[in-house]
Amino acid sequence: MSFEIRRSDVTAFALGSAVLGCGGGGNSYYGQVVAQRMLGANAAVRVIDVDEMPVDSFAITPAVVGAPLVALEKPPSMIALRAGLESVTRALHGRVAAFFAAEIGGLQCIFPLLLAAQAGLPLLDGDGMGRAFPELQMTTFAIYGTTHGLPHALSSDRGILPFPSISQEPPSPDEPPGIRFERAVRKVCTDEGGLIYLTSAFDQKSLVRTLVRGSISLALRIGRAVESARENASDPVTAIMNAADGRKLISGKILDVERQFRAGHDWGTVKIEGVDEDRGRAAEIAFKNEYLIAKVDDTVVLTVPDLITLAETETGIPVSTDILRPGLRVTVLGLPASPLLKTPAALKSVGPGAFGYSLAYVPLR
Repeated sequence: MSFEIRRSDVTAFALGSAVLGCGGGGNSYYGQVVAQRMLGANAAVRVIDVDEMPVDSFAITPAVVGAPLVALEKPPSMIALRAGLESVTRALHGRVAAFFAAEIGGLQCIFPLLLAAQAGLPLLDGDGMGRAFPELQMTTFAIYGTTHGLPHALSSDRGILPFPSISQEPPSPDEPPGIRFERAVRKVCTDEGGLIYLTSAFDQKSLVRTLVRGSISLALRIGRAVESARENASDPVTAIMNAADGRKLISGKILDVERQFRAGHDWGTVKIEGVDEDRGRAAEIAFKNEYLIAKVDDTVVLTVPDLITLAETETGIPVSTDILRPGLRVTVLGLPASPLLKTPAALKSVGPGAFGYSLAYVPLR
């Protein structure tokens, strides 16, 4: 069932998508500013299910590739977005029916909303992760056999970027689908200063099979629940849990943040001291652009692919990995991942082992 997103919905949409971004996906503040300026007072973007697309059509997804810390310093580039869009659109010869988000998190879902508004085309209610992940082979498209969209384009403020060749050697048994595409794109990203744009097109039949459905409407539901809680002087963190079927892991104060920038990603840990009803407890959250592993009192209580998100305890505002700071009071929440991310095939690409941890998947309970 279709619905509309208007300028008045942008704040709630960005807030909810940041919750689902698990600390990554790019800071949504810049995207909100651009979206509210570009969406006129009476403009609306229709959101549809993938089944409503013509079967012989394509949907386009624009995405930022890079570390959240770099994205915070470099505002969104409409020049780069338009260059990628024009390149891919030309190759499709008018068969574009919609736009969609590569990942629901943070800034990434604002870009397709902007382009859909400009083109007068709908936005699909879904994405390729149901959350945010740091690498391209971690999309459901790659996991289930579509390693990357065709056609695709890399771009920056300088326009279209040349794409490096991808090895055609037979893959090793433990090589995740799409990893070579990720490495090729990441090399360009590193060479370009840590931030580029990837625009891809996927056919309707592939999207029907692999899209994580309902993530746009879920982001709106979460954002509206938080806004309603604030207006009614109720608990915004509880509103998030109710809207997203999540649970609280711990409430506390950030004690320390350790981070490194390696190979185009922000790696680190955040340590949290429990307060109030959690006084005497402690937590440690590991991240690679996004929060990955949650330990409470030295016990692993939740891992990827389920969602770990931090929200300011008083306001419910999501806390991304690029703005972590000691002294901030936060509540650590766990939210369930899409079933598409929990299959044996998916866990090879998005489970703890895919990030170098010798841990079994610990699901939300």
